[in-house]
Amino acid sequence: MPRYEVHIPGAPPDGLTVTFRVDAPNWMQALKTGFLKLGATGLVVHNVLVDVADDGSLHVTEGDSGRVFRIRELTEEEAAQAKVKAPLAPPADPSDAPTQVVRPEALAAPTPAKPAAQPAHPVVFAKPAPAPDRPVGRSTPRATPLSTPALVLPTTVELTEPTHPVRGAIGRTRTPAPAREMDDVLAEVFNRVQGVYQYREAASGLYFLLDLALEKIPAEAGSALSSELITGTLRFVAVRGPKAKDILEARALIPAGQGIAGFCTTEGVSLALSDVHRDRRWYSAIADRLQYETRSLLCSPMVSAGRAYGCLELINRKNSSTFTDQEVGLLAYIAHQGALFLHALG
Repeated sequence: MPRYEVHIPGAPPDGLTVTFRVDAPNWMQALKTGFLKLGATGLVVHNVLVDVADDGSLHVTEGDSGRVFRIRELTEEEAAQAKVKAPLAPPADPSDAPTQVVRPEALAAPTPAKPAAQPAHPVVFAKPAPAPDRPVGRSTPRATPLSTPALVLPTTVELTEPTHPVRGAIGRTRTPAPAREMDDVLAEVFNRVQGVYQYREAASGLYFLLDLALEKIPAEAGSALSSELITGTLRFVAVRGPKAKDILEARALIPAGQGIAGFCTTEGVSLALSDVHRDRRWYSAIADRLQYETRSLLCSPMVSAGRAYGCLELINRKNSSTFTDQEVGLLAYIAHQGALFLHALG
């Protein structure tokens, strides 16, 4: 399994900087572990902006919270050379431990009626740590298949410092659009997106939503992909852009979890990626086959009620190398409406 280093600079004004190593199937899972380390146990990561640095590390900005992360996949040599932070030493006096309390009844004199007399000195009892998602008490029900599963944090190793020095700022400084301008855009999209229900075929409705997205988010091309219920394979249903005809005629399929589209659909997260040509990991086989250069990409899953219906994808933002966090949120909303539309079709 890949091994990642996650560096989280402290949030101002006095946040604590954290660097840790974690084994995870992909960088998104490493990112989620980072949020758990920050104590955000109830957070679901929805909108993510990613920039690939010159050294191959990912600079991630979480669109909702604004927190930034630097994520690097470590080589075996780098992982072995990482400086592990020493664990905290236990307190010399157990009574100084913050999770321990002195029971008042332990100070009472021994009772003759009890064969085992209480000791004369104070007795220290460990205070049990409650599970993060379960009530604590004698009446707590036993776990059943319908119970909320206990939250398990992947094994992490805290490091004293990153394996490679951090140079420059991490992530993006968000520049929010004027509130009134965004409100007007959202209000218009909210009213117009309901027009999708005039269509009785999936392709027609998805073309309607894709055109709406391309109207509000300047991009060279875009596509809507549907997900097969059993296999999760993605297929192109609606395509706009210079290579639209070629893509549809090729009847290309994307295996579940593969490429950016498969990744976003599987993980249920909207992803804005800038400068994809810096890292070959972000090229898709379809883009290479069609010889269409992908510079920047924005993808949002069509997910509703736990089911993934596919995704909407925009390629190459016009007049900029990056999509904004407002555009990520806007496409995520349109994609969610696409899921509701496909669900209504049955």
